[in-house]
Amino acid sequence: MRITNLVFVLATAAVSTLAISSSTGASDGVKPFRPLLKSKPKFTVYKEPVALDGNLLKGKMEDPAAVGIAAAEFISQTSGTPSSNMRVTSAYTDASSGVTHVYLVQTVAGKDVANSVANVNVAKGKVISSSHSFAPIASVHKAEQAAASMQGEDKQEAAKRALAALAKHLGHSLGAADLAQASVSPVDSIHGSNGQYLLIEGITGDLALDGSAVAEQAYVQDAQGRVVPAWRVNVEQTDHWWNAHVAADGTVLKLTDWYARSESYRVYPANVNSPDDGARKLVADPANTKASPKGWVTEGATYGNNVWAQSNPTGGGTWKTNHRPAGNHGVFDYALDLGQQPKTYIDAAITQLFYTANILHDLSFVYGFDEASGNFQDVNYSGQGLAGDAVIANAQDGSGTNNANFATPPDGQRPRMRMYVWTQTSPQRDGDLEQDIVAHEYSHGISTRLTGGPADSDCLGSGEPGGMGEGWGDVISTILRLNATHTHATDFILGKYAYGKSIRRYPYSTSLRTNPSTLKFLDRPDYREVHDIGEVWAEILYEVLWALVDKNGLAEDLFDRDLTKGNALMLQLLLDGMKLQPCNPSFIDARDAIMQAERNLTGGKNQCAMWAAFAKRGMGPSASGSDGYTHTEDYWVPDEC
Repeated sequence: MRITNLVFVLATAAVSTLAISSSTGASDGVKPFRPLLKSKPKFTVYKEPVALDGNLLKGKMEDPAAVGIAAAEFISQTSGTPSSNMRVTSAYTDASSGVTHVYLVQTVAGKDVANSVANVNVAKGKVISSSHSFAPIASVHKAEQAAASMQGEDKQEAAKRALAALAKHLGHSLGAADLAQASVSPVDSIHGSNGQYLLIEGITGDLALDGSAVAEQAYVQDAQGRVVPAWRVNVEQTDHWWNAHVAADGTVLKLTDWYARSESYRVYPANVNSPDDGARKLVADPANTKASPKGWVTEGATYGNNVWAQSNPTGGGTWKTNHRPAGNHGVFDYALDLGQQPKTYIDAAITQLFYTANILHDLSFVYGFDEASGNFQDVNYSGQGLAGDAVIANAQDGSGTNNANFATPPDGQRPRMRMYVWTQTSPQRDGDLEQDIVAHEYSHGISTRLTGGPADSDCLGSGEPGGMGEGWGDVISTILRLNATHTHATDFILGKYAYGKSIRRYPYSTSLRTNPSTLKFLDRPDYREVHDIGEVWAEILYEVLWALVDKNGLAEDLFDRDLTKGNALMLQLLLDGMKLQPCNPSFIDARDAIMQAERNLTGGKNQCAMWAAFAKRGMGPSASGSDGYTHTEDYWVPDEC
């Protein structure tokens, strides 16, 4: 066991020997995976933006729905897939950049092809970038012909067989007798579903948290570009939330885990990372009026429109009726004695978690993770996006120790954050009190919802895309910690309060001697897990962060969203880049999206500084490589620089 990588494992990464698992269930050794498509999807940035069909827009360039229709026709022309074989899953206009982001999925006989997706980014009626991983149309036609022969299938029995196959893959026993007593009933479509789905209830054993699962017919594109019929089966467990695609012969074709596994109003305020860095104080009215116009609290306890924070000592799946501090006329002020065990200050811990998670909600809203783009709120005041999905945040969750996790289902379904107690010290320490852990966790939710659109939670599932989910979390948590005392010579480590030392191999540093990570590290056999990959991505972005801060200075308050300052600009570029990039991006795709985001915002004022930073870590313009492919480094900047 390598202690340096104990925590911060991505939502779609299984617990491995590199991390302390929060349970010992049968599913804990299972790894998420996806077909690595033989025809690698390409993210195209158009030097000359391409005009959409004006007849389809009909003068409605500001209407995301109209842009979505025109974008579907654009993808149809570039991919050869008829627009009748695709559907728009999400379309919204980013409030800050004015770019309309359209996300699509390929369909067969009205059913989604899970990993055949596209995104089109449109500014002023013109496509500035796009990507698609659509299967060849010949494969779609073959699947349509086969679909006609499946009409007589007993769907309820087929759904049960698919669930049994998934259970076997996860290491759980679900025999014929268990299936016989389970009931199956059709239910109207849920968020993220395309059509009617089947609710399977009465599942015995520990396979499902509440004894139920859902299933619907779908398709998957295999590595050779063939379109294979499957059942999408979704089942939640204590420490996993599996979204699987299972073929008729029981083969699991694609597997995603929506949990992010990792290290997460008297509080340590947002400029104090942990008890090691400063004191608590009574913070008054911290809600941002734009992001949370009605405040954070509902009916006087630590729950509201954005976050429901509570204790969960048993580690069970209940939460609505769990303990929450009620406050005293709106004041949440509780004793905290760090010389005692964490359970003695549970109310202070819940209050801190509620505060930090709401700060992250409000700040990410200001930078574009809003209702239209799939943020986490019970009520969407704008009427855009899907509501009913405030974060379930469990403090001192009893289902594990020395870790944390965050599950991110599609827009309209509640994510769940579990923060744990750390046992390396005496007395033990509580991860709820360390901002970089909580911020890292919440960032998994941001990157999952923004990449591929809010209706698709499978775009950062494993490998290189999964690793970037880790890296974004590390960098965003670091951006929150920056202040005027820091310089490009400052090194940062994560998890120091909870664990007592860094939970990463190297500090994040602009020194190649202190942190030697470069793009080529991804070809090393010891850099195959998502948290190892994430360290490389975070280090590369750390270089870009300081390039922007050195050039533009540091904003003292990120809530001002002063994009003339380097740290604020970097945070904006990260979120904008997530929206621009394709589903399952490579490092190169994500780099190109960030560079395009900068051109969209500033007209390219920082391109040379950013290229120099990327090139320092081997990601110059000619760098290449992705999952399953050798990475080639480039240390040169463009000639114009």
